[in-house]
Amino acid sequence: MYGGTTVEYRLDPNDNWRIDLDDIASKMDDSVRLLVLINPNNPTGNVATPDEIDALLDIVRDYPQCTIVSDEIYDGLDFTGQMCSTASRADNAPVITLNGVSKVYFAPGWRIGYMAWHDPEGRLSLVRDGVERLLRSRLCASTPAQHGYLAGLTDEHGWLEGHRSRVKERLDYCMKRIEDIDGLECETPGGAFYMFVRITDERADSDKQWVLDVLYQHHVLVVPGTGFSTEYGAGHFRMVCLPPIETLAEAFNRIEKFLGD
Repeated sequence: MYGGTTVEYRLDPNDNWRIDLDDIASKMDDSVRLLVLINPNNPTGNVATPDEIDALLDIVRDYPQCTIVSDEIYDGLDFTGQMCSTASRADNAPVITLNGVSKVYFAPGWRIGYMAWHDPEGRLSLVRDGVERLLRSRLCASTPAQHGYLAGLTDEHGWLEGHRSRVKERLDYCMKRIEDIDGLECETPGGAFYMFVRITDERADSDKQWVLDVLYQHHVLVVPGTGFSTEYGAGHFRMVCLPPIETLAEAFNRIEKFLGD
């Protein structure tokens, strides 16, 4: 609406989809207003280390009109032990953190989330005033959902370990199956519940057509990588590892049959 454009930055497909800090630095200038970080990452499962976040903040420090938007909705599904909130590392750069219940709490139907503003130098006072005006003009999340999320934030979190271990078991199973299938490769995800799988099958002309062929011929649905980025996602597909292992096994059996046809 106001002439803004999106500039994509690169993640390294050969190093667990690590953030390419040099690529970000090369694309920064005084016109950049928002730098978006998704950590843990969707679709790749990468988890940024504290050192990488510090390096990102060092880059932004030279651009005082830039705010970091840090989407951390998968923060409770970190398997690296290195997950930390971007705002906790920022001394002067403003950070808007996004989170909610749909992923870690497995409650997408509740439609509840939040924005947390870290603005140590008060740069976003006018922006925040505008956002709050917009919020007051809309309906809020339902009262039962708000109380439920409050309990999730303040009560003990022992239950989460069971969810996390089940997700990790299913991720490990998927990695083992992919390693055994000729035509697929995948970097090990460090968090969330996705895998961004590289299609090495030489018959694949495009990831979108490959996905459609698997869907029509063997009724397995995955998401083409170009749906996330036409440049950096090409030749990949994203799959979700939440189903029971029995369901995942059937899906991989069908994909393996497709690749063997």
